[in-house]
Formats: sequence, structure tokens, C-alpha cells
Amino acid sequence: MIIRIIPSLDTREQWINFCRRESSYCFVEKPDTLIDFQSNHLIITLLNQQVRNGKDAVKYSIGSRQSVEPAWNFIKAGQFNLEYIVKSLESIDFQGNARDNSFFRTVTDVNIRKFFAKEQAIISPSFLGPLEPVIQPPEFWVLHDCCRLLANKQFQQLRFEIREQNAQQLPSIPLSSDPTGVLLALIEKPDQWKVHSRNNRLWLLHDTQPICSFVPMIESQPSARPRPRLLQPRKVRSGSFKTTIDAAEKSDLITTSTP
Repeated sequence: MIIRIIPSLDTREQWINFCRRESSYCFVEKPDTLIDFQSNHLIITLLNQQVRNGKDAVKYSIGSRQSVEPAWNFIKAGQFNLEYIVKSLESIDFQGNARDNSFFRTVTDVNIRKFFAKEQAIISPSFLGPLEPVIQPPEFWVLHDCCRLLANKQFQQLRFEIREQNAQQLPSIPLSSDPTGVLLALIEKPDQWKVHSRNNRLWLLHDTQPICSFVPMIESQPSARPRPRLLQPRKVRSGSFKTTIDAAEKSDLITTSTP
């Protein structure tokens, strides 16, 4: 499924709408983060317009095993402003006592943990931009053009050129008729890739090793232009936080006025 990108999480209403979604999991543009509500815990992944490899991202887990109330009170203490919450988390000295920070003195029974992400596929959306269809062939082909072709399926005669013995050295690149694996690899580490054009065929090389080639398929008629597609990251779990939030609202955790 496509992970939704929202501009911000700055108000109480935005947080409630987010938590009531079927999947409380989304990218936020400002600050550049990935937000996930898992059961009673708020998970914040910092992307900072820098993360290409998900394992480089710093994560914060905030919540309690007992109920959703501590996590919600934590958000409320941050004035429902994600940017303020992130700055407060980054100011914590985890070698000392987090309670020394004035932001947390009003929040009780909440556990805060800092760790590195394990999801290699997490990429900051700021690196992607819109992968619009290619309307006409450029004078010189670059990697971004190839990403646009692959994302919008503007190609034909896709062929993997890598030999089987060499493929074992590149386990992160799925060799199949679906170009998504190659597309993710191009976006994640563009400095390791090159594109060559020869006889109307584009060749993608990882360092000096040819990986695949294809023929661009571009319609010249405006009416035949393919619609833009968003890059589809790997499928995430379908768990819902809606039931928990509704229960919290009934217990007056959310219906109380903002302090």
C-alpha cells in the first residue's frame, strides 16, 4: 500500500484524525518524520531529509504497556505540535534523567526509548519528489529520468543483464519482471548507479556491472500520457489504532479541552 504523506501534525484535530485512520502510519513533511501509533506506543522516526538507508534513522518510542493515556498525555504536553515534540526529544540526555527536562515533568507513567531503525526500506520522501511521466525523450538520459520511466511503467523489453554468479553479490536487487526493486535501489543509493544509452535501449549499471536494460516507451500524444504514480514502498501491517482512540475518547482522554 501507499504510505500517506501529510504536511504537518500541529493541532489536536489533526492528531485525532490521524489516530482514527485505518492505519495510523504516515510520513510527515515538516518535520521530516515517519509517524506510527502501535497499540499504546507512539513511534517517531527522524528522517531529517537525509535518510536513504532506513537503518540510519533514529527512532523514539513513547508510551506505556498499560494504556494509551500516557502516550496521548505526552502529545498533549507537546501542545499537539510535532515539531516541538521532536525538538524536545532531541534535547533529552539519555545518559541522565529524562525527567530533568521541563517538557516531561507533567507527563507520568510514560516510557521513552531511543534506538536505531531496523527497516532498510525507509527513505525520506524529500528525496523522491513527484515521479512524473516522461513526456518526451531528453537530450541526455539521467538516473532521475529512468526512475520516472520505471515508476510509471513507461518501458518495454525489460531484460536483466547480470549473470547468475554475479547476482549473488547483489542480493538487495530483486531480479524479476517487476522493476520496483531496481527503482528502490536507484533512489536509495544513486551514487552507485550509472545510465548508458545505446541503440534506443537504456542500460542501468551498478558501479561497472550491467544490471538491466529496457526500451523507453513514450507516447507523443498528450491524451495518451500515463497518469503519475507514487512510489509504492513495501507493504506495512494493516493494524488499526482506531478502536483504541475511540475508547480513549469515551473515557474523556481526548474530549477534554486543550490545556
